[in-house]
Amino acid sequence: MVIPFLIVPRPIKTLYKLLLFFLLICSLEVQAQELEWNINFFAFADNREYSGSDRESPTYMGLQLAPEVGLLMDSTHRLRVGMNLLKEFGTNNFRRIEPTIYYQYEQRAVDFYIGVFPRAGLTDDFSNALLSDTVRYYRPNLNGILFRYKKSHFFQQVWIDWRSKQTEYQREQFIVGVSGKFRRGLFSVEHEAILWHNALPSRKEAGVHVEDNAALKLQLGVDFSSKTPLDSLALRAGGLFSFDRDRAIDKWHAPKGLIIEADLAYRSFYMKNTLYWGDPQVIALGDDFFSENRYNRLDLGWMPFRGTGLTARMEVSLHFTPGAIDNQQTLILRYPLGATYGLKKERFR
Repeated sequence: MVIPFLIVPRPIKTLYKLLLFFLLICSLEVQAQELEWNINFFAFADNREYSGSDRESPTYMGLQLAPEVGLLMDSTHRLRVGMNLLKEFGTNNFRRIEPTIYYQYEQRAVDFYIGVFPRAGLTDDFSNALLSDTVRYYRPNLNGILFRYKKSHFFQQVWIDWRSKQTEYQREQFIVGVSGKFRRGLFSVEHEAILWHNALPSRKEAGVHVEDNAALKLQLGVDFSSKTPLDSLALRAGGLFSFDRDRAIDKWHAPKGLIIEADLAYRSFYMKNTLYWGDPQVIALGDDFFSENRYNRLDLGWMPFRGTGLTARMEVSLHFTPGAIDNQQTLILRYPLGATYGLKKERFR
């Protein structure tokens, strides 16, 4: 007799394993439990017309479906298990099926994650200069640790994303991100930093060297939102720096430049402008347009749904580089659905 489990597709086997893991968790006796579940739906359509600056003009279209189930214990400790299914339009199969298993500690101003957990809501605010748009499309989960401290006037976050373990032929690769903001009245100081480390495989190969790449954005800001009838009006200005080294040469390349950002929003409409002026940047995970010595990006957008679970954003972006104008059209749709159920103190069987 053939056991059915042995003939089902690998994604279903993975789901079986996750469900068995969750049932094992439920067999433990804990206090003040709440059973939680949620399904995060995320769809994206990103059409890029970059022929003006002689860049590739890809179109990214797809969706992510991320079901999770778990326990919230004493309103502080959370354990979740699930998966993220990435479907790219134009393909017959899922491009990636990635497990989601993580622990979260949440108490007052402190938030801590460890495991494989969604990056949505945690790294969304990173500048395109440091993390390009495509990261959230094709790398939906962080693999590692995140620590966040947040007060009304202060925010600081650090995370590590372990992307690849060293093997005989595979490089060790990880990403470290840091961001923070301090606000006093209308004024603020903000920073973002990222480090990408690409080590060697255990088997040494000629011409393969350790690579290190880092970037830092440091800005002073002023927020006029409370002084105008607009929903938001803010201006930030500061420096953008990157640090790149190939250890075969053992020499750092450190370009720098000025970056100015302005945000304006009224009701469901918004506009954002980003101006960069300086040395061509070398940022491994950043938007390639910052490799120009002069670059301006103008985003014009509409968010038709606000204050509901559904979030939709339609945006047109214009990219101005010396002698060229490129454009980009983006549609983003996100819909989280979930529920929480209180449980009595008892042993589950």
